[in-house]
Amino acid sequence: MRWTLALRESVIEDLRYFGRKIGRLILKEARKQFTAEPLAETGQMKTLRPNPVAQRELRLFGKYRVLFNVDAARCVVDVGKEFVAHHESDSAQ
Repeated sequence: MRWTLALRESVIEDLRYFGRKIGRLILKEARKQFTAEPLAETGQMKTLRPNPVAQRELRLFGKYRVLFNVDAARCVVDVGKEFVAHHESDSAQ
């Protein structure tokens, strides 16, 4: 299954904070992880507890965190989009 990565413009602004070299490195590694299997549970990628920010987290290089949402029906990984609902195991709903 091929996944599409959708970035909001605010993500690009956030990456600029880290400088050109680190920002590009973060984006390159995140793209690699997301297009492979964004639903995998690994040491780097995990599902978060229900919250209003994001469904999942990707840890990169030991100190950077990329929060993202997955739309499995459309095969889209959304980075920087506002999160409105959690997956079906959300006990708060």
